[in-house]
Amino acid sequence: MNDINFNSPDPINNNLKSNLQIPVKPAYRNGKNDILKLFLIIFSIFLIILSFSIIYNLVSKTQGTGEIVTNEQVGTISVNASSTVYVTPDEASVSIGIETSGVSMEETSLENDRKAENIINKVQAEGILKENIKIIEYLIEPQYQKQTIGVDLKQYPEGKIIISSYKIKEVIQIKMPVEKVEVVIKTALEASATTISDLKFEVKDRESCIESARLDAVNKAREKAEKIAQSLNVKLSNPINYSDNDYDLIYGGGGAGSLAITDAISKNEITINTYITYSIKK
Repeated sequence: MNDINFNSPDPINNNLKSNLQIPVKPAYRNGKNDILKLFLIIFSIFLIILSFSIIYNLVSKTQGTGEIVTNEQVGTISVNASSTVYVTPDEASVSIGIETSGVSMEETSLENDRKAENIINKVQAEGILKENIKIIEYLIEPQYQKQTIGVDLKQYPEGKIIISSYKIKEVIQIKMPVEKVEVVIKTALEASATTISDLKFEVKDRESCIESARLDAVNKAREKAEKIAQSLNVKLSNPINYSDNDYDLIYGGGGAGSLAITDAISKNEITINTYITYSIKK
């Protein structure tokens, strides 16, 4: 009979357990794999971005070079020329002033209106059309003074300021043919006009005169540019910039106090200055 020692190790079971044990992978190894995967993902994204950046720079450089070629400055020739036309004025305008004073504003206004109507009727009788006559100014000026007689000096120790009278001023503008200027001014003065001012002489068809001068100035500028291009041994192309300005000069003048206005009028000088830049053919 064999003795069994329950405290002794079981060689059979122990070996079986030893053979069945599965080694456990350390936790830190899984962590390293995760970090490696994350690094590879980030690196891949970086490479993709870098590739796009390189492609974009190449495209940008190509486009920039194209723009430089497209916008490359070609030669230009800038010239200026002027032309003048002389035209005798055929229209005139003048301002007729009326001034009336009175104690009552109502009476002063009525008297002033009477004078204005008289002037208008008389210049119309000389052939001036109603549509060429208009009132451009109407002014009422109260005249003040200090009153001490019959005034309560306790209330007004320095006197009371009152309106003593009224002054009414009216200005009528009249347009007319140049040959009517003298008779209109004379008629207005005889009909109680107090001032004659702002006498102007104009050309009725001024725009056509300007166009004529402009065309001549442009032709002169073109001729000048072509001569310059020929001397530089290049060919002129289209204009790329244009500007101009115009101004009037009026000559002539009558003697002091003379009403022989039509004899003193000289021709208007209408001048156009042009500035043109032409490109040169490649």
